[in-house]
Amino acid sequence: MYDDFFVNVVMDRSWITTSRISDEYENGVEDFLQFAKRNGIGVNNKYYCPCVNCVNVIRQDIELIREHKDQTLMS
Repeated sequence: MYDDFFVNVVMDRSWITTSRISDEYENGVEDFLQFAKRNGIGVNNKYYCPCVNCVNVIRQDIELIREHKDQTLMS
C-alpha cells in the first residue's frame, strides 16, 4: 500500500544535468511542472519557482515558471 504512494511522489531528476537545448531537458521541465501541479502545495495556483532568480523561494504560476525556464538556468 505505502510502496505505491512513494512511487507516485518521486520523479526522475536526471534531466537537470542535460543540455538546456535538448529534448530531454524540455521534457524534464514539463514533467516537473506537471509533477508540481499534481503533488505540490500550490497557493492560489502558484508554486515555488526553481529558476536561479526565484531560487525556490518565490511562488509563480506555471506559465511564468515555464517562461523562467527559457530565460535562466534552473537551480
